[in-house]
Amino acid sequence: MKTIICILILALPASLFAQRYPTGKGTYRAGGGGSMSISDKTDYYDYKVTITPRFGYFVTDNLLTGFSMNYTMELDTAFTSAIKFTPQAKYFYKLNPSTFILATAEFGLDRSTTYVDPKSIVDHSSVSFGPGVAYYFTRRVGFEINIMTQLYFQPDGSHNNKVYAEGGFVLNVLNKNQKKKNPFKQKGDYEIKEDDDE
Repeated sequence: MKTIICILILALPASLFAQRYPTGKGTYRAGGGGSMSISDKTDYYDYKVTITPRFGYFVTDNLLTGFSMNYTMELDTAFTSAIKFTPQAKYFYKLNPSTFILATAEFGLDRSTTYVDPKSIVDHSSVSFGPGVAYYFTRRVGFEINIMTQLYFQPDGSHNNKVYAEGGFVLNVLNKNQKKKNPFKQKGDYEIKEDDDE
């Protein structure tokens, strides 16, 4: 019974705001995440911290350009610092005012530096592409998940071609004009009034 109540409480906001949508052209997007792990390798511990900021801008109502960064610090028998910069383009195909099918293309540049004697620096680049889906709870807050194929130009033991899933919450940043307009409005769509909750 407790599980059912929790699901209903979590589903209520989604149902209340199911007719919301991202605002399209001129909207900024910010987001990110992070993680920390400690692994016992028997002879030593492996400490890893990752920070991932993201930024984007809708150049049209359906096309988002931007980038993400991934910075990782790892300490085991040596200290390793790795940074990855990933410009991306993402196309939104509207299913309804709150749900979109995505097509994403990325170009990744990453550098890994291991601080031992001697210090070593390894650079790699890759392309990634794949479909995804986005759902917006409100005009500002949504959730995305993407299934990506990543191909390295020079794959090696630690940089392998792969298929992976990624996702998380996204935040749109609106200005006054964007709050008043609905670039995705079609006949029969719900229309947001100025006094609606954002």
